[in-house]
Amino acid sequence: MKTRHVLALVLLLLVVAGVGGYFVSRPTAPPAAPAPVVHDYDKYDYGRGDEAKVIDIGAQPLSINDSLFVESLFHDRILQQQLNAEGWKLRWHGFTSGGDMRPYIDGRLDFMILGDVPAIISMQKQLVGTYMLHTAGNVLVIARNKKTVSELKGLRVGYPPKTTAHFGLERSLLTANLTMDDIVSIPLKANELAAALLDNKVDAVAIWDTIAVKILADVPGSSVVYSADSYSYVVADKDFASRHPQLLRAVLAAFFRATHWGKLEEEHTRSMLVWVRQTQIEYAGKSSFEVNEKWIKFIRDDALRFPSFPLLPLDIRDEQKGSMFKRFEFLKRNGILPANAEWGKVSERTDTALLPEIIREGEKWRITRFDYAPDRLYR
Repeated sequence: MKTRHVLALVLLLLVVAGVGGYFVSRPTAPPAAPAPVVHDYDKYDYGRGDEAKVIDIGAQPLSINDSLFVESLFHDRILQQQLNAEGWKLRWHGFTSGGDMRPYIDGRLDFMILGDVPAIISMQKQLVGTYMLHTAGNVLVIARNKKTVSELKGLRVGYPPKTTAHFGLERSLLTANLTMDDIVSIPLKANELAAALLDNKVDAVAIWDTIAVKILADVPGSSVVYSADSYSYVVADKDFASRHPQLLRAVLAAFFRATHWGKLEEEHTRSMLVWVRQTQIEYAGKSSFEVNEKWIKFIRDDALRFPSFPLLPLDIRDEQKGSMFKRFEFLKRNGILPANAEWGKVSERTDTALLPEIIREGEKWRITRFDYAPDRLYR
């Protein structure tokens, strides 16, 4: 009798253990991806007039290069003091791309950080001026198991159309006596390129460097077959600039100050990356990078590498060698700008003189002194 009870107890324990093991080991559904953060740009609170005494700045937080130094302005105690003296403050507005920002370059935004292509389009169509470089980077053409641009002939190439990456792809093909007609063009959004290359939906991609770093790390067999310089600029509303020349100079001086502070020490670069990462998470719910040695080295080697930075090149308006004119012609050739678009508008709205003037008055604008707060001074 006792033996039967012991056997029954053992069987019961085995059953219970088996059921429990089933629930423990049963595969569970992966956690749902967080819903993408959607931004309604129309609902942003813009200054609309001088009464508010708010300088509205448009930034692109998803791009490290296009948000690197604008973030520093919101930690800059020197700029805060200069603006407080006039009764002004800063306000930040995030946009996913320069194209998204363009409808709001109608007086609602006072300063913007724009890449080559949207800056040129904006100067052609709206009353804005370009005053200095924000960052310099690269556009890369990346292919799987290919070594040269000539090997792209007949292959599927993904790229975000009407962007600096599109321009870089076109320029790369010219080096091999090819055109866009010699490849299979696959227009994609920038955030779709890595998956498309990984899933073999394309054979190559063209994209700016901050995204390219991740693609090269994640896609086996991928390598760079072409690289070209790309730039982002500090652009300002011309009406604001003419009404408030001292405020224009204070903000440009703050950008200049940030570029030099970031280059001085590695820890300064780390702080900038921390600020950009925090803003990316607030804007999109996640960040595209980690603050580690790899990313610090990338920023110091790439975005901070130009010795003349952040001055605009003196030949930027040159119709033969100027980088802007080549992009202007690309935009007309691809129907992004009308055939009758005037280079003169872009040229006259590109100001190469103001920043050197601010540098000559460096003591007044305190361009070589630094005082950054760890937390944002404005929200």
